Amino acid sequence: MERIIRRTLLAKSSAARRYARESAAKIAHKRLRRSQYDSLLRDHKKYVQKIRSELIEDVKRGPLAPIRGKDNKDRIARDLPTADAMRLPDVVEPRKFFNIAVGDRVVLLNGKDRNKVGVVKEVDVDTDSVKVQGLNVYPIRTPEYFEGLDGGDAPGMDQECNIPYTDVRLVHPVEDPKTGILRDAIVKKVKISDVRKDVHGKRTWTRWIAFTGTEIPWPKKVEPEYQDEQCDTKRMDAEERTYVPTLLKPPIPEGVIDELRGKYSKFRDRHDREYIEQKMREDEEEKAMKKARVVTPLMDINRKIRRDKIEKGKTQKLTGDILEQLGRTMAQSETPFLKERSKRAKILEEIQRQEQAGGFGFRPALGQLPSRNLEVPSSSSPPPPSAPPS
Repeated sequence: MERIIRRTLLAKSSAARRYARESAAKIAHKRLRRSQYDSLLRDHKKYVQKIRSELIEDVKRGPLAPIRGKDNKDRIARDLPTADAMRLPDVVEPRKFFNIAVGDRVVLLNGKDRNKVGVVKEVDVDTDSVKVQGLNVYPIRTPEYFEGLDGGDAPGMDQECNIPYTDVRLVHPVEDPKTGILRDAIVKKVKISDVRKDVHGKRTWTRWIAFTGTEIPWPKKVEPEYQDEQCDTKRMDAEERTYVPTLLKPPIPEGVIDELRGKYSKFRDRHDREYIEQKMREDEEEKAMKKARVVTPLMDINRKIRRDKIEKGKTQKLTGDILEQLGRTMAQSETPFLKERSKRAKILEEIQRQEQAGGFGFRPALGQLPSRNLEVPSSSSPPPPSAPPS
């Protein structure tokens, strides 16, 4: 069962790291898209200005105007961008409070339609932009199958393009303190209050003009009128009750529930009782197999050595005598670090210590051990300490 829990934790941590990498990559991609869109918009504005200057030049020259393309259609469709290219990229961090809704009156601060007031036609929270009806219109290249639908053969059409949220301001009528007449005013800053959520989790709030007591009401939504067609389903057929649950069988089969909740998923941290009992039995069997395993004297010695190391590391402290002995050894060996003894030397020393203490029930004969295991290199044993000078 411990392996299952460890596997779940590792899977969750790896998924979190992967999600962090993907989020960072998405943010970098959004920033790149934003820079690409800015450069595309600048090129498009230059192209529109160039077309206008060419048209003015053609009107002035008359029959002496140069031939710039095969025909008027080819000239218009030369470098027109598509609708997807003119779409703003997604923002890195969405705005917390989007204070502009469909139906609001706004004024443009930048662009060719600067200082013009229009009605918001569409709101795009993902790109942090709005579309104003009849403003910021640019020619957009349309697909070939669109040509001729409106009675013309032009390869492009005028379409409202998205305007960044920072390039528009709300326009709301405010009473003049001198005359008492309502006049339109540009709202520089909007104050928010009474933030609340409805039963569906949708967040709403109240808009105010900052530093005043004037409330900006939300525009009323106009419900579209629908007409019934032959292909539409009738209401009486849609509301007809075709399933009646009974107590004889569950509404959803048990196998479907296991598939929906991911019974064999590695991210699952809640398991059935039968599954837990099975894993506990497997753990008990594994522990029993480890206990029943044959332990050789060499394994027992290594186990004792490791236990002694742990105990010495916890209790032993470096005293003055030990530090002095370490310094002498390091000075004689001419190395800044004390060489570690080989593992074979430790095993032989442990065997000798056990034999001197009375043994532990096992005394190997010299003929039973290989001769190479009994050879102790001279460099592994530290030299005897020299007597201090008198």
